Amino acid sequence: MKRLFCTLAVSLLMANAQANPLEQGDLVTFPTREGVTQSLFIATPAQQPAWVVVLFGGTPGALHLGAGGATTLKSNFLIRSAQHWIDAGDAVVLVDTPSDHPEGVDDDFRHGKDSFADTQAILKIVRERFPNAKIALVGTSSGTVSVGNALARDAKIADAFVLTSPVTVSRKHEATIADLDVDGTQNRVLVVSNVRDQCQASPADIAKRLASNRHYEYIEFDSSEGEDNRAQRCGAESPHGFLGIEPAVLKAIQNWLTTQRASASASTPQ
Repeated sequence: MKRLFCTLAVSLLMANAQANPLEQGDLVTFPTREGVTQSLFIATPAQQPAWVVVLFGGTPGALHLGAGGATTLKSNFLIRSAQHWIDAGDAVVLVDTPSDHPEGVDDDFRHGKDSFADTQAILKIVRERFPNAKIALVGTSSGTVSVGNALARDAKIADAFVLTSPVTVSRKHEATIADLDVDGTQNRVLVVSNVRDQCQASPADIAKRLASNRHYEYIEFDSSEGEDNRAQRCGAESPHGFLGIEPAVLKAIQNWLTTQRASASASTPQ
């Protein structure tokens, strides 16, 4: 497993502006479980992209998607920087919560069979639309429980799985991915953390241990942007949400997807 450490100067943090949430794409709603529908917002720069990146945002997960994309949770790390994938030539899919949980889902739901059934239906739609593309499931914070659930139940459901600021410590006795037991030598899994993440649910040291024990690739960043905001320790505008370093984090993920190597800005710790 590669362990990579990225220390970013304040000047680089300020230079890397956040991308805007997606505003152009297709709103697609379809049935999943009995009496339940699921909505996606799909954007692509090409009819045949190499990768489709399916994004699962953090708590509460509800994007309230409309014709212009996400109307809530816009500040979430993955949602606010989704345009990166379009600029890189990949298709991107924003995942809303299902119609039976319009205001959001907890980690226990994300960990369950209904959530997996919804993910199966999502991937069916994505594969029908992009039959020649590879698919990556990417989650951040609580979104990693959704991605981890899919990985645990069917590791072949997607071509790659990315867990950023993964939830490994239980909040209110809810589910985590600490018990994820899928072999990284047989499946492509990447874990990404910020060493300065102050959220009690996603400490970097436990994420690193999970990656090491399961043979997952691991990339660790060191950025303190937003750490003074105590109210946001588990929120978007903090190290937990990779505030200020979004381009570097996403570039590292993209490089891993396409070359299985980290970005050039990352270096091996001495």
